[in-house]
Amino acid sequence: MSRKHHSLTHALAASCAALACTTVQAGPPEGDLFGYKLGAPYTISELTQQRTRVSPMVEMMIDKPDKAPDFKAIELLATPKSLTLISVHGVADFPDETQARAFAARQSAQIAVAYGDKCPKSPSFMNDLLKLLCPGGLELSVSYYPPDASRAQHKVHLGLRLAPDSEAGRRLSRLAQQESTAPSTPPAPDVDSAQRTDKPKADTPAAKQSPQ
Repeated sequence: MSRKHHSLTHALAASCAALACTTVQAGPPEGDLFGYKLGAPYTISELTQQRTRVSPMVEMMIDKPDKAPDFKAIELLATPKSLTLISVHGVADFPDETQARAFAARQSAQIAVAYGDKCPKSPSFMNDLLKLLCPGGLELSVSYYPPDASRAQHKVHLGLRLAPDSEAGRRLSRLAQQESTAPSTPPAPDVDSAQRTDKPKADTPAAKQSPQ
């Protein structure tokens, strides 16, 4: 094996470990990141740290990074009722910009090596440092966010989502809209209470008739 091929293989293995690939086939090009599958329902578990309705059409969950040790948390956006996953982001915090950008550069290099053959580069805007466009409208990106009025930390996101203008993205948007306007399902009736009547039992005083 040549030194160049060995280096590439090592980099790919490191990338797959960092992104929590379970098999050679499973990964962002197939809609999977950190063990979460876009378009699949999210299940509340012991990893769930927070659940918040951020808009009528979107629910946000924050999980412990069970399969993403380099990240502080996993942020997930989902539809409001079925919790069908719309996006997955690993989030890391740093005290200064130098550390944050160094981490972002490593993540960018890893995903470019691991998935660049399936996911060509796409123009990056605003906070995105790297964006890859994968089949089916999937967008894999590394983003940097400087501190703002609400936080002092520098943030780096490694995320996967469906492009809003993709067919799959539009389907998820329609599902989120339908769920946001659908009436709430009424609770199931209490079987015991439904079977009860207000009629007194035959052996109670109220059921006995007075003699004429």
